[in-house]
Amino acid sequence: MPDYIYEGRDKNGKLVKNQVFAPTRNKLIEDLRSAGIIVLSVKEAFGVAEKRKGKHKRVKAGDLVLFAKELAVLMENGITVIEALEVVLKQITSEKLAIGILTIKKDLENGASLHDSMAKLPQIFGKLWIYLIEAGEVSGQLPFVLRHIQSFLESREEIRKKTINAMIYPVMLLIVATGALIIFSFKIIPMFRGIYASLGGDKDLPAITQGVLNISEFIKNEFLFILSGVVLIVFVIRQILATGSGRRAYEQAIFSAPVIGGLCTSLVLEKFSTTLQILLKSGVSIIRALELAANTAGNSFFAEKMTEARAKVMAGLPLADAMHQTGLFPPIAVQFIIVAEKTGKYPAMFEEISRYYKDIIDTAITRIMALMEPVMLVIMGLAIGTIVVAMFMPIFKLANLG
Repeated sequence: MPDYIYEGRDKNGKLVKNQVFAPTRNKLIEDLRSAGIIVLSVKEAFGVAEKRKGKHKRVKAGDLVLFAKELAVLMENGITVIEALEVVLKQITSEKLAIGILTIKKDLENGASLHDSMAKLPQIFGKLWIYLIEAGEVSGQLPFVLRHIQSFLESREEIRKKTINAMIYPVMLLIVATGALIIFSFKIIPMFRGIYASLGGDKDLPAITQGVLNISEFIKNEFLFILSGVVLIVFVIRQILATGSGRRAYEQAIFSAPVIGGLCTSLVLEKFSTTLQILLKSGVSIIRALELAANTAGNSFFAEKMTEARAKVMAGLPLADAMHQTGLFPPIAVQFIIVAEKTGKYPAMFEEISRYYKDIIDTAITRIMALMEPVMLVIMGLAIGTIVVAMFMPIFKLANLG
């Protein structure tokens, strides 16, 4: 919502001046008059908004959250979609999103629906946006749906931030360890090689020392080759994952992995459950919601399993049994679905499943990161300790001989 600066007089005739947020100028004037204030002037504080926020080109998660939130607020206050887009446009700091909003506004003025307009911008609005907006337009509950989209995006961003914050320390340790090993290979170890030669002990070195020297020599001489190899491997892996079969094999392997598999499964199931309950609350049928939620889960292996489950449900199999047969839903989730089938409260039950998996994700991220830190410290200590011992062992040997 834009900032407005207004001047007026209260019931006692006292001059009042303030800066507030409001959906539109007319709405602010109406609210001020309802509060008994005689409005003298109202102007939009353009400069304040510009100073507070910096422009950027790409569309961030926060931009979409702000877009959904402000559009919902404006429409809840009786503002039409086109008018609401005009107001939201003034607050958007993403150039790409701003251009998209202008395109949507133009389409709406030409008679197009909001979901059809958004569908033309897949690089900004994903499938979930399109499906939910369409459901909101059909049911006449667009502001309600936008609130759900806002909540969903905020939940996704919260999980992403927790994961990033938890990874910062281990990644920093990895960078420091890699940097230390490179410095040892290029500077310190060659210096010890010179010391051994000057002392005449470079012919009969301990096996551990000779091994470290050989590794250091290889890294120093073939550094560009190693770097190119790493880049090539990453490129090949990305190309394989870009194919449908490669992506599916990778996702299936991830689901089966010992530790990380449980976390990845929880992430997918949490997203699926959250999407499903939002779709159901928006008036989408359970069969259609299963299809849409599976396609927006971001995992082709899971989507394939859920497509099979949906087909079984359409054939008459109870939803809980179909979910159980996928092998992806644990007993507690299946039990929730059984309760939902008995009570008919599908949105509430899938909301409970979503909340259950959010707790699991939080716990799993905390445990994995807590485990990674000491493991990486031990690995760093062993690597550097081995190098130090290997480098000083010949010197101690020569000193004892002397």
